[in-house]
This record gives sequence, structure tokens and C-alpha cells, in this order.
Amino acid sequence: MNIKTFIVDSFTNIPFRGNPAGVCLLEEAISIEIMQSIASELNLSETAFLLKTKNNHFTIRYFTPTIEIDFCGHATLAASKIILDKFNNETVNFTTHKGLQLNANIEGEYIKMLFPLYLTTDYNTNQKLNDAFGIENAISTKFSKDLDMLIIEVKDKQTLLDINPDYQKAIESSKTIKEVVITSKSEDKGYDFYSRCFCPWIGINEDPVTGASHSVLAKYWSVILNKKEMSAFQLSDRGGFLKLKIINDTELEVRSNARIVFEGEIKL
Repeated sequence: MNIKTFIVDSFTNIPFRGNPAGVCLLEEAISIEIMQSIASELNLSETAFLLKTKNNHFTIRYFTPTIEIDFCGHATLAASKIILDKFNNETVNFTTHKGLQLNANIEGEYIKMLFPLYLTTDYNTNQKLNDAFGIENAISTKFSKDLDMLIIEVKDKQTLLDINPDYQKAIESSKTIKEVVITSKSEDKGYDFYSRCFCPWIGINEDPVTGASHSVLAKYWSVILNKKEMSAFQLSDRGGFLKLKIINDTELEVRSNARIVFEGEIKL
């Protein structure tokens, strides 16, 4: 069996920036074990596996190099880029393993996607986690149970850039958290807020650009800034942008772009 395989840089217009994801187009179902092995072989933060069900609809599953996860924004954008470009589709629809419905379409120079929108609750971090991330005097800490994601707001962009985590200490500090997203308000023209995303619990130390985190950050910053439309930038070494628009209490519109940088086949 040969599986068409791509590497796509998501949330950027520039090759080798943004967040790289693997995309595998399946002609028939394969086992979880094989999908996990492929994701480990590609060794990207996430690899998406697509299986066409009808017309422009696909099932989608996401694997890190070590585990399957429920939802991945940048791999969804990467998958959308492949289907919209390679099949000349105007729209594409996905159903995740957990039944989440996602869709994307081309809008001008961007790919527009609908993501879920998640709420947060107040959360008290323990000192071990604060020490692991070098956090002092956090402005706010919130938790998204839907994604097991902790949001920590710090005072400014420089504080965010200076974060240098001890990943082993982070893993030992919590058995319930899967991701820590540290964020700050932007004072720069063109962006409303910045963020960085750390996921050592699922085998990714720092994720370059994280779509799923913005499903949480959008609501968080919307309340603070009193805005429904925002521009965000993730301050990893590779960096990437997202244009966000809250549609309603459960849906988020995300616009960005992606670049296909590799196309080939995996031979099983």
C-alpha cells in the first residue's frame, strides 16, 4: 500500500515558518497502530490522517509522535490546504474521531475555518508548575477542561519571550494538564495578543503555532478586550498568525494560510 503524504507549514505564508504538520490521504482504513507508527516516523508535532467518506467530506484523526489526540488546529488547516488545492474543492468538511464537525473554504488569500470555541474556569496553579515555567506574578490563570489546557496571562511580550521552561519539572507538576499556554496583551500594531504553547505531556515541548489553543484564547481575550474580531501571533521561533472572529458562543472563525513544502508517498 502506498499512502500519499504531505508536509504542510500551517498559519504562515512563508515556507519553513508556522507549524509543520503531516497529512496522509488514505484510500482505505488502516489500524491505529500503523497510524501511530507513521506519525512517529514523520516525527512532526501532529500528523492528520484523512479518509474520504463522500463528496467533499472526510474523517480526520490526529496523532502526535506518541499518542492520538482529539483535535489539532494546525493539522486541520494543513489537511484543508491539501484538499482545497489538490482536489480544486471550494469547501471541505471533516468529522473527527470524537464526532466534532469542522469545515474550511477559500476566502480571498486566506483559508477560512470554523473551529469550536471553548470556555475556561478559574484555576490555582501549584508552585512546582510555576517554578517549571518561571512564572512570577501571573495576571490570570484559567483552565479549559475540554482540552485539559491551562492559560496563564503574563504582563507583557518580553516576559512571554523570556519563558524558558524546565520540561521535566513541568511533566512532574501535574497529571491533569496536557498543555500550558502562556499569553500576553500586544502593544504592537497589527496584533491584539501573543502566545506560546508548551505540551511536554503529549510529547511536544513547544508547539510552533497552535490552532486549538486559540479556540480557548479567543474567548479569553474577547472578554478582556471587548472585541469579537482579533489578530493573534504565536511567538515561537517559527512564528505564525491567526485572524479570529467569534461567531457565537460555540463557534470561532479562523483565517490564515499554509504552504505545502513536501509531497511524496509512504510505502507499507
